[in-house]
Amino acid sequence: MNIDIAKFKNCRVLVIGDLMIDEYLWGDVDRISPEAPVQVVSVKKEESTLGGSGNVVNNLVALGAGGFVAGVIGTGRNGNMLLKKFGDIGADTGGVIQENGRHTTRKTRVIAAHQHVLRIDRETKKE
Repeated sequence: MNIDIAKFKNCRVLVIGDLMIDEYLWGDVDRISPEAPVQVVSVKKEESTLGGSGNVVNNLVALGAGGFVAGVIGTGRNGNMLLKKFGDIGADTGGVIQENGRHTTRKTRVIAAHQHVLRIDRETKKE
């Protein structure tokens, strides 16, 4: 299969889906907590990126396509961070709805000694 990546520059792609922030914390473990038998990670580096369907938009834009994003996020700090990250890559957020009382999904991965130690999910779940 041959794909002409240059053709992406002529595309405008609508991406609908779960918009979230992927957060990564890298560090070292050099002790066990005195409070419980768990590792203590001393964070050395932090990074937040577009996650979920936002990652798809980021990849499309990197290939030269125009990304149009649609989804629902919260109105707080994480929602605003997500909108800024889309703005930074030039994605059109006209289809993004900010909903009061909703948490923008953020998935935090803790990595130490090249191992994924823990993932923390912050999200609104409707049941």
